[in-house]
Amino acid sequence: MVQLTGEDHLVGFDRLRADAVGEGLLPAPVPAATTAATLAARFGQRQRQREGIETACAQLTGRAVGVLPVAERARVLCGRVTIDLDAKDIEVFSTRKEQVVRSYKGEVAGRVHAAHWAQAGAVLVADLLDGCSDGRTQAPDQVDRAVDAVRAAGATGRILFQGDSGYYAGKVAEKIVARGGLFRLGVPRGAALWRAVAAVHEDDWIDAVDYPDAQVALLDYAPADWPDGTRVVARRVRYDAGQLSADPRSRRSRTVGKDQLALVLDGIEDTAYAYSFIATNEPLDLDEEVAAAEWEFRRRTKVEELFRDTAHGAGLSHLPSGSHAVNSMWMWGALLAYSLSAWLQMLAPIGAARRRIATVRRLLIRRAARWTATARRHQLHFTQAADGLIAQALARIRAHRRLLSA
Repeated sequence: MVQLTGEDHLVGFDRLRADAVGEGLLPAPVPAATTAATLAARFGQRQRQREGIETACAQLTGRAVGVLPVAERARVLCGRVTIDLDAKDIEVFSTRKEQVVRSYKGEVAGRVHAAHWAQAGAVLVADLLDGCSDGRTQAPDQVDRAVDAVRAAGATGRILFQGDSGYYAGKVAEKIVARGGLFRLGVPRGAALWRAVAAVHEDDWIDAVDYPDAQVALLDYAPADWPDGTRVVARRVRYDAGQLSADPRSRRSRTVGKDQLALVLDGIEDTAYAYSFIATNEPLDLDEEVAAAEWEFRRRTKVEELFRDTAHGAGLSHLPSGSHAVNSMWMWGALLAYSLSAWLQMLAPIGAARRRIATVRRLLIRRAARWTATARRHQLHFTQAADGLIAQALARIRAHRRLLSA
């Protein structure tokens, strides 16, 4: 609740305590900052406590989804479940904090590994580790926990896991297949892929969806020792010579084959293609299916929005304590603020698209109101602009409570 209301440090507990009226509206007293840190230090990454948090999140997500309109509820619970795996570095400025190390970018950081349910807009599982922790090592365990979480939430559809090249590993793919899922994982560029791309006939490239100058094709290549049925989809994007740089730090130039890049930089060719690759076990038999799979993978931006939203709206731009256990609870506070925002918008939509935490806070949470007491009845009077939206939200929440108690 502290992070959902906009506080970005532990001292926010003391600020909420100072608001006598606001604290009285909360379901439980707000502890002092020192007390909150002491309680948080009792948790940490121990398996039983972590599983309790994740199970509760899954159950609450299921309850929120359960009161959606029938068609929307069926889409979320019975359709395909998309789980995006990603990691985010949280930079700190003290090496005295527990479990922070210098990452490959040179930053002293902790790293949040999270699994995000795209259709429900909620976090399923998360771990706070050091800045050099590898997603390929953490992913198998997170896959198991994420599958258990979506099933606990009531979802019955087949699960599709997506991740960038940081999750490219045969053991990750094997774990996903063992749990009955599908996968789309980014593939690092290597000599074998460049040879496979060179063997694709020009007529086999088809236009990408919603991406000018881009084409996709299915390669005659599969990684060694990966699950049966694994295939690789390639995307190429055409760039003019002026759009490419000789600087080895250029991200775009690194996606172009060395031979092509040399020809363009020497003025021999006017254009070159930049490539990216996806490994998947989906049965892609038609050109339209290949293009659709690449389009969906390219649009896996909701997990990235999770990290942006929690950084700017829930204080996950830093780790406030020297204790790893306290920082782990701070991470979960930010992720719960994100999920609470999603659940609230499921119950009381405030726009066609999902709003950020800061917008939800401005529209529904941090609103000025008058507190009155008449005939032993206490009532909040909001401004006219806020009254209708808040009344709608409260009506939906009360209806949800009646549904749960029925």
